[in-house]
Amino acid sequence: MDKKSDSFSNTCCSDATSCSPDPMGRRDFIKASGLTAAMLMVGRTKVMAGPFKAEDLDSIIPADKKLSPDWIASLYARGEALSATGDDLKFIGMPINGICTGQVYLGGDGRLWYWNLDATKDKKNNPKGARYMHPDEAQSPVGQGFALQVGGNVHTLDSHGFNEVRFTNHYPMAKVNYADDSCPVTVQLEAYTPFIPLNRDESSYPVIVMRYTLTNTDSTAQDVSIAGWIENISNRQSAKRAKGQAAKGQKVTVYREHDNLTTVECSAKFQNAAMEDQPDHCSMALGILGKERPELVGLEKSQPDAKGIFSSDAGAKEGEHSEQDFKQPAFASLGRKLTLAPGESQAVSFAVSWCFPLVQYGVNFGPKGVALGRNHYATLWPTAAKASEQLARREKELYDTTKAWVDTWYDSTLPYWFLERSFIPIDCVQTQMGQRVFPKGSDTEIYNFEEGVRCCPGNCTHVWHYAQGLARIFPIIECENRDKIEYGLGFDAKTGAISHRYMGGRFGEAIDGNCGTILRVLRESQMTTDYRFLTSIWDRVKLSMDHVIQKWDPEEDGMLAGAQHNTLDEPWFGQVHWLINLYHAALKASAVMARQMKQPATAERYERIVEKGAPAMVDLLWNEEFGYFIHKPGDADSEKHGSTNGCHIDQVLGDSWLHNVGIDPILPQDKIRKSLHALWKYNFTPNVGAFRKVMTNGRWYAAAGDAGLVMCSFPNGKIDPKSGKASYAGYLNECMTGFEWQVSAHMIWEGMVEKGMAIGKAIYDRYQPEVRNPYNEVECSDHYSRAMACYGAYLAACGYRYDGPEGKLAFGPRLSPEKFRAAFTAAEGWGRFHQSVKGGRQENTIELRYGKLHLKQLALDSAPGTQAGKVAITLDGRQLDVRSQNDGPRTVIQFPTGMNMAAGQILNVQHG
Repeated sequence: MDKKSDSFSNTCCSDATSCSPDPMGRRDFIKASGLTAAMLMVGRTKVMAGPFKAEDLDSIIPADKKLSPDWIASLYARGEALSATGDDLKFIGMPINGICTGQVYLGGDGRLWYWNLDATKDKKNNPKGARYMHPDEAQSPVGQGFALQVGGNVHTLDSHGFNEVRFTNHYPMAKVNYADDSCPVTVQLEAYTPFIPLNRDESSYPVIVMRYTLTNTDSTAQDVSIAGWIENISNRQSAKRAKGQAAKGQKVTVYREHDNLTTVECSAKFQNAAMEDQPDHCSMALGILGKERPELVGLEKSQPDAKGIFSSDAGAKEGEHSEQDFKQPAFASLGRKLTLAPGESQAVSFAVSWCFPLVQYGVNFGPKGVALGRNHYATLWPTAAKASEQLARREKELYDTTKAWVDTWYDSTLPYWFLERSFIPIDCVQTQMGQRVFPKGSDTEIYNFEEGVRCCPGNCTHVWHYAQGLARIFPIIECENRDKIEYGLGFDAKTGAISHRYMGGRFGEAIDGNCGTILRVLRESQMTTDYRFLTSIWDRVKLSMDHVIQKWDPEEDGMLAGAQHNTLDEPWFGQVHWLINLYHAALKASAVMARQMKQPATAERYERIVEKGAPAMVDLLWNEEFGYFIHKPGDADSEKHGSTNGCHIDQVLGDSWLHNVGIDPILPQDKIRKSLHALWKYNFTPNVGAFRKVMTNGRWYAAAGDAGLVMCSFPNGKIDPKSGKASYAGYLNECMTGFEWQVSAHMIWEGMVEKGMAIGKAIYDRYQPEVRNPYNEVECSDHYSRAMACYGAYLAACGYRYDGPEGKLAFGPRLSPEKFRAAFTAAEGWGRFHQSVKGGRQENTIELRYGKLHLKQLALDSAPGTQAGKVAITLDGRQLDVRSQNDGPRTVIQFPTGMNMAAGQILNVQHG
């Protein structure tokens, strides 16, 4: 910090009397900074907090948040799906392609934009996360679009062609409605790519379906044409780099008629075969789904817009093709002609697809830190048309199942904002954050995941262990990553060390990454049906746990020593509260797995360490006066950096993690709750801008006027060590959604529902479409993976606990338990859980909508106003023979011979 910043570095954020004196008075600061109550507003239409008087701001983070009653009510209100119109459409970019098939956005006005299919790294893909403060407006490097012709007038299907355009979120689907006084036909676009939880492969198509429903609002019949166009972009960049004859070739367009699809496919061929081994060599296809053949076909279009697409000839024959000089722009178009009677609606579905066989994916930092691999999807479908042809064969099934998930997810009693914000960040796997590749020379594919889009490679352990969503929606991906990445490419089989980036080399270990990965193995095992996965990986997991003990806790007293590299990008020293707690959580998880692998002596060893370490952590690091855990740094001057006596966001991270795997907390509950209350009091601010006027270092992921939970506050005076890097110290001043969501989830689990929801709602408010892209939670670059910690908040709201191999499922809703409905996933199926209370008696139903579910035990928390009691349980109306018992306020139901459900079946439980 500069001298001016230093003068505020000890500014207190509470009414504590132990705060060091300020050279400049706080109220003088308020006057100097121009801070007003108007700055303490979040949300673009409603005041979130205030009004604040000068004395309220004696702390740069006010202890009394003064949240408005309307804003508090919005935390619980069902609300409506996110929608936008007018100028608020410009930032919207919803990833709309299959898992690890590139990155294409659906824009707010229905255009497809961004188009990063070859993993190109742009200037904003950097650790600064520039798109938070400087979001992109919709723009496309690819000439592609759709248009409507009615009565000789052409209306492009975007905000230029229609005056009234409204976008409505149903991620992973979306709708865009078009209307214009000058057009007698309205249009509704429903856009999607197959997205079926638990079915990774059927959710990985390099295909986008654009389903347009046209409705004649006039009293007379209307002749209508709808068409789309697509650009041939093969070798666009590599041809510019090539010299002489190397780039000489042709752009080729081919017309194909398939069983339930018609396509025009664009590609390129060269005299120099090496040009076809470039990462941007590709094929692009535009198709129309259905058996009817298009009346409009254009194979030699040369303009990047709607010109000419409605005068194209329908005389194309199967296999007909055209060739154009490679240097010339080349497009293809396809369309249908319809006649709509008054009030009639008809649908036309287009498929946009691509195939980039090769990809340069990130394996290191810097512009040369890439490796050449083969896209997995390209080994299944060698051309763009092949991919859309495969989808077309099963489009109804894929659409219906995707729609069933969307309906299941959003048909809930939980607020829309919460459902959206706790699910949307999983869209990172639909971006160039990750690639599913066969590395060069390998016949085994891997998921190469960076932290954010094309930034910070190597499936970083100390970031990815925060993410909870992917493991519940596509658990096979996380299982494969544990086996192939952390316990494969990044694993030292001799020592048990795990590189925090799988490339190894200069990327050593991170203790939080190691411990978080061990916890992830238990989570992944619980999302399977038996112990085969755990058995296959257990020896490696045990070796890694033993390595952590040997390296950082050789005395086995449960306290850490030495350099402890972590997610804040440098080693901390001494006794670090959050790392110790996470270490203990890993030991507890390892003990559970050891018993499952019939190694009780190993489990007992791990448990003994926790039994020593947990009370030692409390004795040494709990500060009763402060009301939270502190970090006691090392003795040397070079070891003094860290959160020290500050209130750190992750101080009870380990206990938060344990809720995700159904293990009881380690620390005393009163200390956990006091720590969480301290985070609310000292770290949650209705206006991050006021805090950052004082704490100036750090990146901006929450701006002036935004509310957020800051990484670390210093209500008892800030210690400024000479050690550590200033840029890393700046992390402590930031708001990063993955960390915030972790705390939000923990608060909800611990019964602090309103505070936990408020943290999540503040994030939702920051990502309103009028200010930035609601589909891109930014940290270190775009679509940051840690943001998937949000799903942990969803699990907490449901009180969801699941252990597949043990056949155990449990629910205990934290929000409106008297009337609750929400989606859930298990190892092999997903569906909807429902809970209601009437006359002091509780009723629960499990409706399975996909796959199958095997249970040996079902546990249900009693809602307020009920108590555990006699149980009656039926499956599709048939009485089941069960055993039940009361475990405090919880009813535990045993199925003596197991219970199997199939999709479409309903389990009903009445008790109390």
